[in-house]
Amino acid sequence: MKTKTNKPFLVVGKSGTGVTTKAKTLIGCKEYRIFYANDIPISDVYSWPLEIGIIIEDVHYKPDKDKILDLIYSGRNVVLTSKNKKDVSKVIIDCCQIKMAGRKNYNQIILRAKAKNSQDYKVVDDNIWAMTNAYIRMPDRDEYLSVLKTYQPPPMQILSWVVASQPKNQKLMHVSKAMMNSGDYFYPLLAYSKLGTYGSVVPPKRKSVSPFPDICRKLGLRSSDGYLVKDLLKDEEYSRWAAKKLDEKECKILGIKKEKRRRVSVRKDRTKKLEDF
Repeated sequence: MKTKTNKPFLVVGKSGTGVTTKAKTLIGCKEYRIFYANDIPISDVYSWPLEIGIIIEDVHYKPDKDKILDLIYSGRNVVLTSKNKKDVSKVIIDCCQIKMAGRKNYNQIILRAKAKNSQDYKVVDDNIWAMTNAYIRMPDRDEYLSVLKTYQPPPMQILSWVVASQPKNQKLMHVSKAMMNSGDYFYPLLAYSKLGTYGSVVPPKRKSVSPFPDICRKLGLRSSDGYLVKDLLKDEEYSRWAAKKLDEKECKILGIKKEKRRRVSVRKDRTKKLEDF
């Protein structure tokens, strides 16, 4: 029988932000064991001693969900860690209290203490948001070029995000020409088209699809004959015929009224029959 007690903590933070250290302070046990979410060598959950805590690392990567939930519901002292929240199963998140580790990178502080003249190292993920943010903010453009060459994002995708985030950058016109003519110069031109300073990422907006091609096809016209529809609708007879062919949403776009079907009411026979007595 599952007996759920207090919710365990889920510590969320990137590498170097003290996620494991915070989990050790939250475990509340003198003795504990650390396991990875995809490799928990506990065969019988209920045989695990209550006085020994369990820290489960990297819950975002292929977790053994059933065993983790059994440990939580069995009343064992459990603390979980993850690099992000979006990749953790919603079932596990609902069972936990979220604790953020913070942004301070302790690995960087230790490295700076050992080597005072060292530069801050940067980690760029392979997702389009992180690479666009690096394009805007990263001051070392040689380093950004190496990032582009390592991950090789699709030119059209990265360019659409960059243009949406930096619409006033006229140098991007030359970058788009390089993408169409020759792909060899695309990444270098993109990397050096801006000096990394400040700004924010703006996702590109998707263009709305025009409803007129579908309307034309339903009215027996060509898809490119959308400019003729409004002139044809000036004829009342044609307008009534078009309203029968189109649905309510399409009629609203064209500004015509669609006649609603009248329901024929059928009178119920209330005369009592022999079986009603």
